[in-house]
Amino acid sequence: MLRRFASRFDDMVLALVIWMCTLPLVGLLVFPFFGLKISLLVATGLLIAILVVCAGICSWKIFNKS
Repeated sequence: MLRRFASRFDDMVLALVIWMCTLPLVGLLVFPFFGLKISLLVATGLLIAILVVCAGICSWKIFNKS
């Protein structure tokens, strides 16, 4: 049980690191052209999308192990 939690935790941390790596791209490509509000919306959308994908992958891993 603890190993399953640790595996999901590692995947979630990886997802957050990937999101943090996309933030400079948002700052360089979106902010100068569209402004702060749109940049925040894009960054939030990316966070939600990455977390949903991560949750799907984690669920898939747990479903296949059972």
